[in-house]
This record gives sequence, structure tokens and C-alpha cells, in this order.
Amino acid sequence: MAIKVVNALKYLGLFSTVFFTLISCEKEIESIGVNLVNNNNFTTDKNITEVITANKNIDNVPASGIAQYLLGVYSDNEFGTLSASIVSQLNLPAIGEAYNYGTNYGIDSVLMIIPYQSTKSAEKYIDGKPKFSIDSVFGNPEVEFKLGIYELKTFLNTLDPNDPSKPAIYNSDKEFQKGNEAFYSGNFKINPDDTVAYIKRYMPDGVTSYTKDTIKQTDKSPTIKIPLNENLIKQIFVDNAAGADFESLDAFQRYFRGFFIEATALSSNKSHLVSLAMANAKMVIYYSKDEDEGATVDLNGNNINGEQGVRTKHNFEFAFGTIKSNVLKRDLAPHQSGEDRLYVQGAAGSMATIDLFKNENIIELQQNKWLINDASLIFYVDQNAASDIAPEQLYIFNYDDKRQLTDIMTEGLAAVGGLLEKDENGKPFRYVFKMTDYISKLLTLDEPLELVKIGLKVFNPSDIPTAFDDVKIKDFSWTPKGVVLFGDDPSFGDKRVKLEISYTKLNN
Repeated sequence: MAIKVVNALKYLGLFSTVFFTLISCEKEIESIGVNLVNNNNFTTDKNITEVITANKNIDNVPASGIAQYLLGVYSDNEFGTLSASIVSQLNLPAIGEAYNYGTNYGIDSVLMIIPYQSTKSAEKYIDGKPKFSIDSVFGNPEVEFKLGIYELKTFLNTLDPNDPSKPAIYNSDKEFQKGNEAFYSGNFKINPDDTVAYIKRYMPDGVTSYTKDTIKQTDKSPTIKIPLNENLIKQIFVDNAAGADFESLDAFQRYFRGFFIEATALSSNKSHLVSLAMANAKMVIYYSKDEDEGATVDLNGNNINGEQGVRTKHNFEFAFGTIKSNVLKRDLAPHQSGEDRLYVQGAAGSMATIDLFKNENIIELQQNKWLINDASLIFYVDQNAASDIAPEQLYIFNYDDKRQLTDIMTEGLAAVGGLLEKDENGKPFRYVFKMTDYISKLLTLDEPLELVKIGLKVFNPSDIPTAFDDVKIKDFSWTPKGVVLFGDDPSFGDKRVKLEISYTKLNN
């Protein structure tokens, strides 16, 4: 115990010495600061620099192998209409026996099942049923759009035909061929209570039901359940079940190339988009067949021995394949061709470019020898715009070279900012970007520097660099959110975009 006390006293003494030394140094620093101020050795000031802005439409974006797939139609007076459809391969069922339907089979139901991205509420319904909310819905979820399911007639390559060493990438504007006959056609809107499917099982006459199954997710979460045309499914998936087209995955995907899930606008046209969890999407064929009681059944479903007459229920699950892609179609609003306001929208939408130092001579600014304390690029939201899907975050980058800006690499995303700020009424107000290191480097160089355009886009999580040398960036985003910002027109007054530089200058 004595040793511990001595050690404690020793460390206490060391701490006291360091503490009082720091205070002494702080006083000296404070004195130096006072002398500098009193002697007018430096001044601090602010410079508001005008910039030049422009809109740029994004013709297409990579739409395969992405984090989210959109389905639906969104429209407003600012951005026009964006329609999102989905194409996907289909896999063979993962079964340990031959793919066949047995004796006296009958299709009970065929469902395409696509899970929503959803959140479970802490509240429940009166009957104890859980409540869910659907995530990532853009637009008015109460307005329907038209949904059609077709056979995909375009083969989806796994590898790039031009370079087989690379995976195939499908862009959002690619044209895909589809079949003429629909597996399903009807109106659709999201349903957070779509958690259960009831499947009636039928006798061979197809009329008399003998039982009913309750189908739901393990976590009871909601899914889209689309009934498919049973006759068409029978022709493609059942009548040919014993053929060579079902002997391998490659043969099957060349025989049936997948589904085209098409969303189109109804007359109202102001509907919604929803982001879907396509990784777990599937088609399920529910069927019943005769199974002999106590019988041994061969691989072709034939009875070898046993009593006749037992009806059994089965299903085959066809999971969606690895290759799938969004198909995005845009009809721009006519005024988006103007340059007075900036239209920034993801998902094959639009972005803005910025030229810094509009009316400034960069060489003269370099000669000022400013110590840059802060440099902020500020964009104000046009709150009168007829759109309410402002993204939570925007992103800036070196547009000319498609590279990260200095501050992203030196300070990180949190320091650079770009988050949506709201006013006292909760309305979208502005986006502020800190680019102090970039501007400081720009204005302290001894030689002239060729300025680059700054790009402004909707933030995507993939924008964040994962390593120090991860400086390349892609100028697209998968979210369809968008915002209208004031541009560089002087008529916008204090709301026009600006570069605000705070600096310290040593007096001569």
C-alpha cells in the first residue's frame, strides 16, 4: 500500500508541474496575442466571391448491381416525370430432386413476391398484428401507377461482351425487349399491411379446395405479392419441366431470360416511386398433386407401391437472378433548360457545375497572401419551387477530373458538410460546403493554377473515399430526390450562390 501512495504522490507532482507550465505558456500566448492586436499587426476580413453556375442533365447512370432498385412513377412541375421499371434474371429452384410436378398435379397459385424495405413500428394494431412503415417512398404513396409483368426478351449477359474479364454493366437508358402477353397487368400502390398471403390448395378438378396455407415472412414484414397468369406460367414452367431447358441454369436463363417489371403512369401521373429489396425477390409456384399413402415415388413422380389417393401440397421457388437492372425514363420539365435556377436530382436526373471566382483575378488574389480561416460554398433552396423531395445531403467534387476535392481527403465528409439546413419553420433552407483547404491551397500557390469546375450532385454513400488513394468519383446518385437551388443571377440577391472566404492578413 505504501508503494501505491508514493507512486500516486509522484504522479500528482508531475501533473501539477505540467499543469502550471501549461498555464504559464497560455499566459505568454495571451500576452503575445494582446500585443499583436494592440499593435495592429494583422486584420481579419471576409470576401464574398461571385461564381458561375450551370445545369447539366445526366443522360444515364449505371443501373445494375446497385444498392437499391426503384419501381414506380414520380412527377412534379419542377423535375418532370421519372418512371422506374426493373428487369431481372430468374434462377432455377434450389432442390435436391428432379424438377417435376408429379401425378394429377394442379397449380394452386403463382405469386411474384418482392420484399419492401420497411421499418417495424413500436405500436401494434388492436388485434396484435404488427405495424410497419415502408421506407424510401418518393412522391404520393396514395396515388396508384400502372404495373405490368412481362417476359424479358433480352438476354442478360453476366460478363461484358466487349471485355469478358469484366462484369457486364447495364445503364439506366438501355432498351430492353419484352413479350407481348402480360403475366400481370393492373394498378398498384404500396401497402404496408401486405404481410400475409392465403393460398388455397385444390383437388385435381381445380374447383374443390382441400386446405389453405398462410404464407408470410419470418419477421412478418410486408411484401409485394403479385398474382401471375397461371396458364402462361404452366406453358413456360410446367409443360416443359422435363425438357433440356431445365437441366442447367445456363440453359434455363437462355430459355426464359427473366421478367420485365414495368411501371407506367396513369392519367393523374403524380404517383410515387418506391425502393425495393430485390435481393430477396422471387416467383413461387404453389401446386398440389396426388401422393400415394405409404408409397415410394420415383424421380418422375410415379407411384412404385402403396395406396392411392392422398393429396399433398408443394411449391417451387424461383429466386431472382444475380443480374438485374433499373430502367429509368425521364420527361424533363421545359423550364429545366434554363440556367437561372439549379436543378439537382439523382437517378439519371441532373446536376450543377460551378466556376469559382467569376469576376476575380486569381493571380491578384494569390498576391494578397491571405491566411484562409474558412471558405464556404453556399447554396440556397428556392422555397417557392413546386417540389418537396429535397435530399438530405448534396456533394461537391472536381467535375473536370472526376476526382475528390482536397477537403474530403484531408478533413473528411463531416467537416465538408453539405447537409440540408432548415429554417425556423422547418422548410429546406440551404446547403453549406466547407472547402477551406482547397481554397487555401489555390490562393497560396506561387504560380497560376488552371481552375477546375466544381460539380454538385445528390450525395450517394459510395461517394465517400475508402482509402487515401481513393480519389476517383462517379458523378451520379441512385436516389431520385431532387432540389431546386438559386443560381448566380444577381436578381436573387442574398440568396444567389456564393463563395464566402474569411481570412487573416498581415499588415505591412
